[in-house]
Amino acid sequence: MDITYNEWEMGYIYLKNICCRDDDTVFKKINYTLKSDNDLSDQLNKLNWPDKKYVEARDEDFIDQFQNDLDNELYIKGIEFQMKAGDFKKMIDNYQIKSFKFRDNQYYCIFFAPEAEIFVPQNYIYAFSEKEDAFAVFKLKEKDSYKISFFKALIFSEDSPYNIEYFKTLNRF
Repeated sequence: MDITYNEWEMGYIYLKNICCRDDDTVFKKINYTLKSDNDLSDQLNKLNWPDKKYVEARDEDFIDQFQNDLDNELYIKGIEFQMKAGDFKKMIDNYQIKSFKFRDNQYYCIFFAPEAEIFVPQNYIYAFSEKEDAFAVFKLKEKDSYKISFFKALIFSEDSPYNIEYFKTLNRF
């Protein structure tokens, strides 16, 4: 997975392999192991599951922290973020890849926050399409008269547009 992050504390997470060329300079490369955790399907029951898809909810119920870019099929392909260096390190330190069975299929969860911040009753999980082959977990934070979404995790099946192999290596540019 490719991440860009700069001295102005702005970054971008590429959830699809569209970022960088092989000849771009990788600042840091970390390899991750896929771990099995079938308890994750039970953890999903703790979350709020609105009937709305992500795009509909984003248009009506909340705004993204910054810009979450979508592909032509309305799956998130990239996430813009701002965070202090310590928060960025925390995200990298808590990055995990887990596999689990859900709805009789193989699914994967990509952690961008500590597990204790993901699977809490206050968070929401939104599907990207009617296929329900990929979801995102968000924390929604009240701000005056609106809510801001903070991306916490990506969950997807083997049949989704996401490729598990892409997430096994983290490249920071």
